[in-house]
Amino acid sequence: MKVLLTGATGRIGRELIAARPDGITIESLLDPLDPQTPDTPWFRTDIADRDKTIMAITCSDPDVIIHCAALTDVDGCERDPDLARRINIDGTANVVDACAECDAMMVYFSTDYVFDGRTGPYEESDQPNPVSVYGRTKWEGEKVVNEWTDRHLILRISVPFGRRRTGTGHNFVSWLAEELSQGREVRIVDDQFTTPAYMDELVETLWHFIQKGVTGTIHYGTADRMSRAEMAYELCDVLGVDRSLVSTLKTADLGFDAERPLESGFVTERLHELLGRPPIRFRNALVTMMENGPIF
Repeated sequence: MKVLLTGATGRIGRELIAARPDGITIESLLDPLDPQTPDTPWFRTDIADRDKTIMAITCSDPDVIIHCAALTDVDGCERDPDLARRINIDGTANVVDACAECDAMMVYFSTDYVFDGRTGPYEESDQPNPVSVYGRTKWEGEKVVNEWTDRHLILRISVPFGRRRTGTGHNFVSWLAEELSQGREVRIVDDQFTTPAYMDELVETLWHFIQKGVTGTIHYGTADRMSRAEMAYELCDVLGVDRSLVSTLKTADLGFDAERPLESGFVTERLHELLGRPPIRFRNALVTMMENGPIF
């Protein structure tokens, strides 16, 4: 099976390449400014350029396209909505058009930001109501995928975390681990609730779904719905540092450009049914991360 991966140099893209199962070959579709991916053959194009995107993808002729590329800077999207639309909606539409040309399966990463965060946790059947430009553009991207290809898997995730890989920036947990390990105090919001996504299990799950031909919309997250402050306290316990290093504040105190969904997170019953087991607990994921080497 041949897979074409957009956003290959991002956190999830690198994890997907590292966890590639036997029998799967990966080619990468890189932005013109992205560094080369040493472990995969690659093409370069701006996904917002329809003709070049379709040409690159049809040259690859993949069986599956995993579309990770997106503008995920939530406040950046709010400040530059045209750029957000260009990448997250127009770029996705171009990838979908190429997917149809190749008769490939489409995998699209989405987010809990498609919901307003007032009545979470959310099931797959709940109606999205995004409150930010980022959330709206990802929801519009979902609709493009749903309307133009039947063979698709939409995987919604929130707060992906795991060990920091060389060449990538910190994720929330790896940043926290570095700060707390150095004895530095952190201020963390206690009113944003989520079901964080453990990247090691996430990519293993996605490869399993692809090989089994699973389609539709699925919510992925750990078995725990918790606030970001609760995540920090759990990490303190696992690292063996004092919880007093963590102080709390409200999201409104941070003055973000974009509104955040506060009462968010996912109901993961469908994920449980498909895997035949519940997803990993957050604390167990932290312990596994520590056992597998440095977090940051």
